[in-house]
Amino acid sequence: MIILAFSLRYFQLATYPATLYGDEQAFAWNAYNILKTGADEYGTKIPLEFRSFDDYKSPLPVYLLVPLFKFLGMNAYSIRLPVVIFSTATVPVFYFLVKIFLKRKTALIAVFLTAVSSWHIHLSRGYFEATISLFFMIAGFYYLVRRENSKSIILSAGFLALSAYSYFTPRILLPVLLPLTAVYLNYYKKGSWKKTVRVFLLTALMVSPLVISVFSGYGLSRFQKLSVGFSQSVAESVKKERRTSLLPDFIKPVLHNKYQTRIKMTLDYYLEQLSPNFLFIYGDNSLRYFLGGRGMLYLWEYPFLIAGLYYLFRQKRFVFWFFLIWLLLAPLPASLVGKPFAVRSITMLPPLYVFIAAGIHFFFRRFAKISLTGTMVLSFTAALFMVFYLMRYYLEYPVYAATWWGWENKAALDYAAAKQEDYERIFISDFYSGSALAYAVYNSVDPDSYRLAKAEPVTLSDGRHFLKIGKYYFGSLDLNNKRLEEKVIPDKSLYIGRPEEPAGEDEILASDDGRLIFVVHDTLKKDCYIEKRKAC
Repeated sequence: MIILAFSLRYFQLATYPATLYGDEQAFAWNAYNILKTGADEYGTKIPLEFRSFDDYKSPLPVYLLVPLFKFLGMNAYSIRLPVVIFSTATVPVFYFLVKIFLKRKTALIAVFLTAVSSWHIHLSRGYFEATISLFFMIAGFYYLVRRENSKSIILSAGFLALSAYSYFTPRILLPVLLPLTAVYLNYYKKGSWKKTVRVFLLTALMVSPLVISVFSGYGLSRFQKLSVGFSQSVAESVKKERRTSLLPDFIKPVLHNKYQTRIKMTLDYYLEQLSPNFLFIYGDNSLRYFLGGRGMLYLWEYPFLIAGLYYLFRQKRFVFWFFLIWLLLAPLPASLVGKPFAVRSITMLPPLYVFIAAGIHFFFRRFAKISLTGTMVLSFTAALFMVFYLMRYYLEYPVYAATWWGWENKAALDYAAAKQEDYERIFISDFYSGSALAYAVYNSVDPDSYRLAKAEPVTLSDGRHFLKIGKYYFGSLDLNNKRLEEKVIPDKSLYIGRPEEPAGEDEILASDDGRLIFVVHDTLKKDCYIEKRKAC
């Protein structure tokens, strides 16, 4: 099972996806800065939060990359390898957790489902910190519910704390989930609440440096930035409701206000994450975080989910309520900041697969006479869905989802790299934000040089500012026909500009629908055309 899980996550890791998206570059660049300078990209020594894009990223995913960069260098393979390792390790840890509650066969089914999960595989092939956090959370709960001793208390608290240091979701989920777990465990086993309380307090103590950092600095800005879009949607909804209402003006604010609307939308987003639409039909519509147009779980798992809920409720109430509480609380963090989101909702996976595995076990136990035939049919169905997923992931997804993975900047950099020896200056528009950072990551630029380039941008004669690294200039020349006639592009220069700028000698097109991504102005080709030189 471990080999299967590792193979599905490791195969051609550096090639699929073909490019590094913005957060991958940000994590990598900060880790590279730590390795080379002992500080983050802004010069802060060993921070507990990484400012990055002013979203203040969690520390552990950054520090995990530092030793890998030391030995493997900074590249797509070394950047993504930690997630593959932790996602693969999730399989045996999940097995041990399930085995505490259910039989060995059911535990094996649960981890098999995890190993071949399209949701888990997808979020294991990019640098998604939520996948790392999920491993620590499962490990923390394993030591929480096993036999009570001081070692298990320390390990449980340690792993749960590491999950909070890895991603922001556990910081919202655990303060709610752990107290409810304590009440629940004590109901079935008198006195067991004491262990959970100890774990809770020790976890809080371990996380306190992070909490202090969050509340004393700008750490809350991540949550605030995530909430901006949600708040805008709330405001627009309130305006629309009041505009279309025929009620007297003094009553409209009572029935249509931001508080009532936010509660309603939060509830809608919460329920949507638990709906068959999200889980089995449409899934996450962000093509970075999933394939699009299909559910987060395989459709064949749906009837077994229902069967598992029924079986555990009837036969094993203790198990049923433990994992149901987990499942019902898991969507809470995502629903507070917006629509269903595969990354923020990944903590739903363990309880879902426990219920599905229990349903499969119940089915074959109930219909023992057809167990052999049923096993063959189910195995064939699961394999078929798996093949369809892999075909789409490797043969279609790289094309239609390319621009969701920062393909634009990589295409411009590759185009420029192939021609850079012929030019004294290469200008690349920052229309698709992050072009300079992408160049720094793909080329392992010296951190001090990059920091200086950001602090002291160069200014052209017309007053436009550019971040200069070697012969590369990142910014926009803002071309129009008049500026072209004024020859604002210096001689022996290549300019890769915004799609709405005047057409040049070449262009870069999107791989999915052929739309224009960049226009290319090549002064060497212009000179060749004007002078009609054959050497061109």
